[in-house]
Order: sequence, then C-alpha cells, then structure tokens
Amino acid sequence: MTRRYLRLLAVGSLFTLSACAQQTEVHQMQQSVSALSKDMTKLNQETVKITQQNALNAKSASGVYLLPGANTPARLESQIGTLRMSLTNIAQNAEGMRATLRIQGESNDPLPAFSGTVEWGLIQGTTDNYQEVDVKNQLINAPASILAPSDVDIPLQLNDIDPKQPVFVRIHDIQPVNAQ
Repeated sequence: MTRRYLRLLAVGSLFTLSACAQQTEVHQMQQSVSALSKDMTKLNQETVKITQQNALNAKSASGVYLLPGANTPARLESQIGTLRMSLTNIAQNAEGMRATLRIQGESNDPLPAFSGTVEWGLIQGTTDNYQEVDVKNQLINAPASILAPSDVDIPLQLNDIDPKQPVFVRIHDIQPVNAQ
C-alpha cells in the first residue's frame, strides 16, 4: 500500500510539475506577444510621423519640418551648407515641451557660428491640406565648431505645447553670424 501511495504521489507530482512548466511557458509567451505588440504599435506610430514629416518637407519652400516621434533627421540646404537636423530627448514639462535640436554638418568642414529661427505649434488638417495653429518662434544661435564633421546640440524649451498632440517644429533662416 505504501509503494502504491508513493507511486501515485510521484505520478501526481510529475503531472503537477509539468502543468506548472506549461503555465510558465504560456505566461512567458504571453509576455513576449505583449512586448511585440507594443513594439509594433510604436513602429506604426513612428512610420506615420515619418510619412507626415516627409510630406511636409516635400512642400516646404523654406526651412525643414521635424515632428516629435518621427525619430528621423531631415536635411536642410542652408547658407552654411547641407545640414541634417533631428529632435532628441523630447520630454513634456510644466511649461510645455523640452527637446534637443541636433544639427549635423554634412561636409568635412567645421560649421561656422550661425543663427536661425525655430517655430513650433500645432498642425490641423491633413498633410495635403494643413494649417499651422498657435505658432510661436525663437531665435537660436550656435558658436563656431572647431572639429569636423560638426555636431551642434541646441536645447529648446517649446512653451505651451504637448508632444502628444500633432506638433510641428520648423527650423529656417539658418545663416552665418559674422565675427566682429
């Protein structure tokens, strides 16, 4: 009787352990699917932003549009050469949105000191027929670079804006600053 009881107990324990292992595997699979789903949603949102940013830049006669969430640089032909611009370190704060404007020169020459204008606001409508709303602007200045190729990071505080809304940032009028 004791052997039968032990055998029954051993077989029951084996089934219980195998059931636990299957539940653990199912739970791990569910976590993997959930993480993959979040990643796909983020990629889809980023793709939409990149498409919108490209459409806005294709129509832009002056300056370059950058959309938070696009995570893709845009090129600007300026008076100081071809520049690649992107927004990084985007975060919401009490005043609005904080971001870093990264400007990279595409030539092998250091960037001269320059100034430019940053505009920001909301976009209403579609990328084919849109309107810029609540537009604000600020002047930016960057010192001359010593190294080449040059990267310049300019901290921005974009007041009264929420990065979760359909926000645009446009940089234009990049021109060299003459040293005096």
